[in-house]
Amino acid sequence: MPTMCAALANKPFICRMADWSSRLPARRRLPMDDFQQQCAFRLLTRAVLGVLRNAQDGELPLYAWTLGLPQQAVLEVLATCAPELGSMEALTDVQYQQLLSLQPPLHTALLDMLLANRSAAENAQHSSWLAHVVAVASLGSRHLWEDMGLSGRHELNQLLQYYLYPLYARNQADIKWKRFLYAELGEQLGLPQLKPPQCGRCQEHAACLPTLAEQPT
Repeated sequence: MPTMCAALANKPFICRMADWSSRLPARRRLPMDDFQQQCAFRLLTRAVLGVLRNAQDGELPLYAWTLGLPQQAVLEVLATCAPELGSMEALTDVQYQQLLSLQPPLHTALLDMLLANRSAAENAQHSSWLAHVVAVASLGSRHLWEDMGLSGRHELNQLLQYYLYPLYARNQADIKWKRFLYAELGEQLGLPQLKPPQCGRCQEHAACLPTLAEQPT
């Protein structure tokens, strides 16, 4: 598997972006200005590199390294987000197809839901990249922000607010993001008690899903 500079995934994020969610309609948000776009893209870069690092370190399934994309698309993401890494050595087609074959059940459905909730006002490609990052990070056993290599829920909220705003705006109860995503997906699929794949391994499982925690798994 290609390696990368882990230090890039730990760059401090010092930009501060306004939270407009309480003042805007549920499916609309004002477009970002240039400074906000730079801040959002820098945070997106950290999320991309954080997911790849976590896949390398075993915190996420190996499938997460693919971001659910063809290998050339992953290399293009890295070339855009982290040109400092230079030319990456690609896997053979056979090796990469083996990684893609590890795609978990419902992953495509989750990704499609995320893509359908991209912010209309923002860069469509960047919004799509975040959708892929969130989808593979949801396969981990920790909080979503941790599996994305971010420093806290506030950074995840900023990313979702800017790139996946319709989804962000619907979580008015501030539910844990993995729980919320799979609840939304379950509603679409007619599976009302759908849980994240590694939900039972989380230390906060009982607090996050008290009703389900009392049921046999």
